[in-house]
Amino acid sequence: MSLEDKSRELKKFISEYETQWFLGELSGLMKHIHFGSADDQLGKLSSPLRQLYYLGGLIVTSPDHEINKIQFNDVDWEKIIFLLNDIELEYSRLFFPKNDEEINDEWKHVREVAMPSFLSYFNQGPLNYEEQSINWIENLFSNFDSIIESEIDLTTNDFLVFYENLDTLVQRNFQGFTSTHVDLKANWEDYSNLSIVENPDIPETFLEEMREMFEERRPMMTFMADHGIINRFYPDDLVSKELPIEKINNIITKLSCSRSESDFIYYTSTKPGNPLYEKPIIDIGNGMFQVFEVKQILHATEEYLESIIAKKDVTKYVERKGKLLESQIVDLFKKFFKRDFKVFTGYFIDGKEQDILFLWREYAFIIEAKGYNIREPLRDPDKAFVRIKDDFNNCIGYGYKQTYRVEEKFFSGNPLRIEDNNGNLIEEIDTKKYKDNDFSIIVTINSFGQIQCDLSTLLNLGEDDVYPWAVKFDDLEVFLLTLMTQKKSPHLFIDYLLLREDYHGKLICSDELEICGGFLSKDITEQKIPNDNGVLFTSPDLASVFDQQYFKGLGFENEKYLEEKKSGNYIIL
Repeated sequence: MSLEDKSRELKKFISEYETQWFLGELSGLMKHIHFGSADDQLGKLSSPLRQLYYLGGLIVTSPDHEINKIQFNDVDWEKIIFLLNDIELEYSRLFFPKNDEEINDEWKHVREVAMPSFLSYFNQGPLNYEEQSINWIENLFSNFDSIIESEIDLTTNDFLVFYENLDTLVQRNFQGFTSTHVDLKANWEDYSNLSIVENPDIPETFLEEMREMFEERRPMMTFMADHGIINRFYPDDLVSKELPIEKINNIITKLSCSRSESDFIYYTSTKPGNPLYEKPIIDIGNGMFQVFEVKQILHATEEYLESIIAKKDVTKYVERKGKLLESQIVDLFKKFFKRDFKVFTGYFIDGKEQDILFLWREYAFIIEAKGYNIREPLRDPDKAFVRIKDDFNNCIGYGYKQTYRVEEKFFSGNPLRIEDNNGNLIEEIDTKKYKDNDFSIIVTINSFGQIQCDLSTLLNLGEDDVYPWAVKFDDLEVFLLTLMTQKKSPHLFIDYLLLREDYHGKLICSDELEICGGFLSKDITEQKIPNDNGVLFTSPDLASVFDQQYFKGLGFENEKYLEEKKSGNYIIL
């Protein structure tokens, strides 16, 4: 069967299920990804989060049957898993050799870059914490509120309050259905179709016994049968002093969709694409809505607001984006190193502008901030390689050229003249004080996956040069906050930078936090650097140290549910 045939078969198969139950079941499984459980249902999926989103997209773009199935049995779920993995394997086969194709070093190099970039782009969702998205949206888009309000009669804060109100509602529902810490609303049963709970395949006599025996546990039993109940709401449920019903309805029109047949079948389709990425709220009828994944509201909001502003003033938007990234890096480094530092931003070297030079004691950090947007990889490996390489060179490659201009001064031991844009001397740095203690760091907004974690495939160095550290800002922030929260010395961060220089060319990894976590757990050390042509394959569990810390408190600005985390009485979704 072709990729198209397999995709259509899967879509037809799941189209028979009832919308709100099926989406609720998928949402419940997504929560298990974060909790590291439900291996019996998720363990066989190759890319659980993206594959569950794919299923959700297929059902909301399929025709709605008059009679809808509730609950899938083991055989049906195994079929769904088989088709999902087989479809993903078909995408991998795009990078396999054709029958008459010559396999040489260039062919291998193209696929060494294109294949992991393609798969990680489509298989890996946004890897950050909600506070990071909230703070970024607020700090970036609030400056453009006059444009936003004139276009849609809403502000940045309206979207963030909407998210907070919805997230609070879902959290409260979860606590109410699974514990005794929070009382449920008196009409909680209105949010579930009782026919869902009362599965026709279950004998009525058994249901009667269960009702009598577990009457007091009825909310929990309902939730277990209908996971989507915690994600359903009426617009009135979100009304607050800051957010009236008119604004709620306005936002819902921007971020919601309904089950409606379309041609969407491909895992990597963009037009028409999976509607749940841009519109993660589903209109399930009778004035009720269901959110697929609450955090996706933030990503959809960012994309939507960016589309508005980019049309009006893209130059100002790009400039603001870059400056915000620079300021966040500086603030984070100041917070991490605390004292004994000196910072230069927007400075000039030999008439060329540089972003950040951060000096701490005998260490120098040469930092370039890159807000470059990565384009979607193409399916054809040769065309994909060209696009990926161009994006890499325009972002990380160019950033390295910038840091190298400064790093050369430290290599040579010559004085470093810090100048303003008119060539006036601000300060002269004695580079000999930092001998062999200078580091080039390129901080990006987006992740390039494997080719960013292992720069050896696309970044060409001189014989005696060392690789810079290219890291997404969200990962940098999580790593440094964890070191601070665990009261680690800044020298441990320097040890990490030294170690990272030696792992390029020896890594298979698309998430920097897996390497950071392996470093903290001592699973990744200098002694474990692979020899010769060996490589180290990292795994998601290496990054679990950061989730563990987050559920105790990580130190984000305006961190959510901090008291609940510290109490130990709540499970935070």
